[in-house]
Amino acid sequence: TLPLFAALPELSSIEPLEFDEIAQRLVARGDARLDFGDARIGADRITYYQEYSLADALGNVTITQDGYRLVADRLTFDAKNNTFAVDILRTGQWPFYLSAATAGGTTQTSTIEGATLYYGAPSPFSLSMNSDLIEYSDEGSGSLKMGATTFRLGRIPLFYLPSYTYHMNGAPYYVDLDGGHDSKFGTYLQTTILFPVTPGLRAGANLDLYSKRGLLVGPAAQYRYDSETQRIVGAINTGYIKDQGDPEPDIFDDPIDTNRGFSEWRHQHHIGERINVTASVSHWSDSEVTRDFRKAYYKDNQQPDSFFEGVYSGDNYYLSTFARVRPNDFQLIQERLPEVRFDLLPIPVFNTGSYHHFSANYARLREDFGQNEPTITEESQFDRFDLTYRIEHPIRLTDWLTLTPLAGARVTHYENQEIDPTALGSFSTTPAALMDDQFTREIYELGFDLEARGYATYTTQNSTWGIDGLRHLARPLLRYRYFSDPDALKEIAQIDRTAFDLSRPLLDLSDLRNTDSIEETHLARLGVENLFQTRAQGYGSRTLAALNFYQDILFERGTRYDSEKQDTFHASWVELVLTPTPWLKFDLASRFKTESMTMEEVRTRTTIKSGEIWEIGLSSNLLNDRIDQYRLDFIYRVNERYSFLTDLRYDAETGQFTETEIGIHTRIGNTWELIYALTFRQDASRESDVEFNVRLSLSDY
Repeated sequence: TLPLFAALPELSSIEPLEFDEIAQRLVARGDARLDFGDARIGADRITYYQEYSLADALGNVTITQDGYRLVADRLTFDAKNNTFAVDILRTGQWPFYLSAATAGGTTQTSTIEGATLYYGAPSPFSLSMNSDLIEYSDEGSGSLKMGATTFRLGRIPLFYLPSYTYHMNGAPYYVDLDGGHDSKFGTYLQTTILFPVTPGLRAGANLDLYSKRGLLVGPAAQYRYDSETQRIVGAINTGYIKDQGDPEPDIFDDPIDTNRGFSEWRHQHHIGERINVTASVSHWSDSEVTRDFRKAYYKDNQQPDSFFEGVYSGDNYYLSTFARVRPNDFQLIQERLPEVRFDLLPIPVFNTGSYHHFSANYARLREDFGQNEPTITEESQFDRFDLTYRIEHPIRLTDWLTLTPLAGARVTHYENQEIDPTALGSFSTTPAALMDDQFTREIYELGFDLEARGYATYTTQNSTWGIDGLRHLARPLLRYRYFSDPDALKEIAQIDRTAFDLSRPLLDLSDLRNTDSIEETHLARLGVENLFQTRAQGYGSRTLAALNFYQDILFERGTRYDSEKQDTFHASWVELVLTPTPWLKFDLASRFKTESMTMEEVRTRTTIKSGEIWEIGLSSNLLNDRIDQYRLDFIYRVNERYSFLTDLRYDAETGQFTETEIGIHTRIGNTWELIYALTFRQDASRESDVEFNVRLSLSDY
């Protein structure tokens, strides 16, 4: 409904205006226009009665106002009472478009008869709702209350509702259909359909059919709420199936029960500018349920994590609570039941030029090895109080050189420690029986950061790469750290242990998350960080390349991840990002054993684009003779409607293409996106060697 407002009208047309003084009537013919403020009525003929402020438009009627447009055969508008009536109308605004036989009422409430409401622009394959009567109300954000409603796909009726209400600012429909054939699941159809229920809620269900496995069904919903003081967004996704097939064993090689299912919940809540709440829950019946029945979920979340977090942001501090739970018995989780933390951000120490920060943390931790080893019957658990403090004093030696000495301490107290003796040395890194159920550990930190800054500019010009001058920013650095020997490995039931990670280790004592297994550390890190920039068109600069080098020197050597002794020149890291033009990007992250210059890890990604016509990407992943994998992905847009897709994955260790996927992406009308895909796999543990797949989803306008 277009809100027209009574104002002094302006009437014009190609042909001369006709005025009947007795009837106080104006008639305009030929591209007639009648303007009421910011609203304009156009028609073949417009008759305006000045005494009654009544307009009658006939033939090719259009009404425009504030970006809205309505087309009709006839319009009658009473400016005094702000009422209208139209015949054979068409109007709409993304994502819905409306056609109807008649409509009439006011700008606040109106009635529409013989209506069809389309999702997306009308086409032979559009989703639509047909109703004999629709009542519009602008209360709140606006709503359409429909009588008996038939939902259709094109001309095909899908289902019927005796009544239905759509809120104008609500989320649009969500439809995702995925079908195909797999030798282990047979012919299948996966569906997820969500309907707008309220302005902030769309609800529906997952409904899948597998010819060899049965029926999977479960409710699904997405919700959103916005106000001046808070914002909420979240989603619920579930599915349950009584598996009629013979599923492969789980990750522990244990049989999988026939009753299988999953429940996923994601939630974010922002209250004002200071409070944020985040929740994520993933409850699976077994380790492979989403991998078997919802591969897209599994690719994004192979290790489900369930946690709750609330954070209050003060002016210079954070107060947070965090809980991690273990709803899935097939996982080994370091549960936090809960963890409460206070972080004071760096603040000046009076007028001394020094800065200090502080954190206090309490956590109840628990870990259960019983699923990994049934002979372990006792859980590892304890209460932990963790305090950190650090002070630093930046000294500006010159305009380009800064020295920052620093010192810190970390005091950790353990209470109520328990650990099963069977787990010692095997599943737990605690090497021997605990001396006591309580213990206090102290670790002290000394070090400094030495940073230099330099830059140079060059008058380099290159029209091919769009280079208009070149600026090089360089930052050489030296970081030194010493952590005192805690000598406490036999006193702690270690739960927060060192994880396998080949990235650059954290240097600051207060940042370390392997709280229970911190060892004596004595190292220096040399580095050079480089940034190359050029002038951007219009304003500012753009980055052409970033190149960073780092070298760790260990004065106290520990044990590597492969059980070998660490070298003094422990590792070298090289990181490179190239973005010389919008159509080319290259990323590289590598790690070397410095003394032998042996490549331990390298990850690369190259992306080349040709406008909106095609895009090709090449990725590699090499890890110390254990992983040597490559991926090639390619998209070619034949035209506005068709695209060709390819995704190849190659394992150089086995000399095989582990997965090859080819597909065609197309559009059906303006409403649907359709993907045909054929996938070939080699030696997949659970998936079939060949799979054909068709995916249909509503377009994301």
